[in-house]
Amino acid sequence: MDDTASSLACHGLEKYLGEDESRVHVLRGVSLAINPGEVHAVVGPSGCGKSSLLYILGLLDRPDAGTLWIGREEIATLSDDLLSARRNEELGFIFQFHFLLQDFTAIENVVIPMRRLGGSTDGEMRERAAGLLDAVGLSDKADRSSRALSGGEQQRVAIARALANDPAVILADEPTGNLDTANSARVFALLKDLVHRERKALLLVTHNPAIAQACDWIHTMRDGLIVDSAWHG
Repeated sequence: MDDTASSLACHGLEKYLGEDESRVHVLRGVSLAINPGEVHAVVGPSGCGKSSLLYILGLLDRPDAGTLWIGREEIATLSDDLLSARRNEELGFIFQFHFLLQDFTAIENVVIPMRRLGGSTDGEMRERAAGLLDAVGLSDKADRSSRALSGGEQQRVAIARALANDPAVILADEPTGNLDTANSARVFALLKDLVHRERKALLLVTHNPAIAQACDWIHTMRDGLIVDSAWHG
């Protein structure tokens, strides 16, 4: 990669699932580049490979073939420990389900990634976590146990947690799927503003056509391939 390297890029990603007769070719040579300041949506029918692509880009799974870069660093062949470090330093992942620690408060859940990264005092971490919870409309529930929050509130905590380490790239799997219309719009507007203002990059998988149409790029997947990429910025 050169000096104009993308925030996150892949070329020729291949992925198989299953063994022998049940082996499925999930990704069939996917190439994609996500530049700073851009919001990308991946759309397509269930089973087309969207989630498999997202998990490989998020360093949660490895491809069977192909190359993957964060900035100018090729990372597909790094060790598990180095991949984990890159994921914590560079990526924020918003899952479809929140995966919060239920016995922790909202603010404690947001602080967890910062503790893994290190480099900040407890006061600095809690101050940043409080600011992120305020941004998703939960400042009044920061000290409430996660199990005492509604499903939509827990998802908003998970979004704040994904932003905790100030990631260069945000990856999201149906990030607003469990939110009502108003909070869905609020969260997406927050993410889009953050990306454009701070020159981050966002790739999200969504079945919500309104959110997809509001992204800068829409990539349509079918049968393990990106069959169309359209600029909407």
